[in-house]
Amino acid sequence: MSSGSAALIASLQAFAKLVEQSAQLGVDILDSLAGSPPQLLNSITKLIGKEGLLPGCNPCEIPAPCWMPRPLCDVTSIGRPGDTATLAFDITNCSIALRKVVVFTTTKNAGLTFSVAELDLTAMERGEILVSHLIPTGSVIGSKRELLMWVRGCRLYFLRWTVVVAAIGANSFYEVDVRDCPDPIHHWYDHFYCPRPCLEDRGNLPGIRG
Repeated sequence: MSSGSAALIASLQAFAKLVEQSAQLGVDILDSLAGSPPQLLNSITKLIGKEGLLPGCNPCEIPAPCWMPRPLCDVTSIGRPGDTATLAFDITNCSIALRKVVVFTTTKNAGLTFSVAELDLTAMERGEILVSHLIPTGSVIGSKRELLMWVRGCRLYFLRWTVVVAAIGANSFYEVDVRDCPDPIHHWYDHFYCPRPCLEDRGNLPGIRG
């Protein structure tokens, strides 16, 4: 018998032994549970059930396809009439290529002011774009407005910014961390999609194409 055949047989025997030990362990666990009081079994069932160790976790949930915009955190700013609410987008270009990054809104008459129009970030460079919203002095206390913000770099991201008018101002400045990274991994769920997004709908959003 050759040394290669002997090594293969030894490997198969070791694997068979491992399977046998795993099966025996499962039997031992079942035997132990069979002799346990009903209260313990009920507690174990709750742990591994719907409200157990992984509540709300669905291993079969398929993430959004790669061509869809990536959601950032939702932000709520609270300010008085005449106050200025500000978002600071801290953007990191985590690629090895020069990247142009733009922050914009598709909300009509948003009344926003941008610190810069765009950023040109070199490899691994970080930059900041400040977006400010002046709450009109005649705003009604308790009213609110949602602003849809977009970040376009290597990928496309969106954020819902809600500005609430209150008698006392609070939480009027937020920092949003954006790591603009390419995704080189071929994911298992990529096989569930066909590249056919609603291009006519995306084309109606200013600044997204190109």
